[in-house]
Amino acid sequence: MANFLKVNAGPVAGDGIETLIPIGNIGAIASVANAAGVTTITIQMANFQTTGTYVITVPGVVAGAATAASREKDATDALNAALTANPGGVVSTLGAVPALLQAPAAQSGAQGRLVITQPATFAQYSTCVYTP
Repeated sequence: MANFLKVNAGPVAGDGIETLIPIGNIGAIASVANAAGVTTITIQMANFQTTGTYVITVPGVVAGAATAASREKDATDALNAALTANPGGVVSTLGAVPALLQAPAAQSGAQGRLVITQPATFAQYSTCVYTP
């Protein structure tokens, strides 16, 4: 596990603000998705030196995930993957959440290449706000 979780949040992928969250101080994590397609990840810090909450919002995760529960799971899976990645490293980056899953063409039973009719897209984290 790395020492810090890096969250790139902003209006354009790679053009936002980078926030470093100390992984060793994380006490609890919750993910909630609403009907408008906005997923909110809340990270509660649980250390006597670092108390507070990080709130990360991911808008636009509507299609491809049928229910709010599956959108919450996608966000939680991305966060858990980042927390366990880069063992012994300094920084691990929080990966993107799927916004729209790819769709292959109807299967005919033929072997070989699969034609994709719709490419996968990923949602960009819009904010990562720390509240002491």
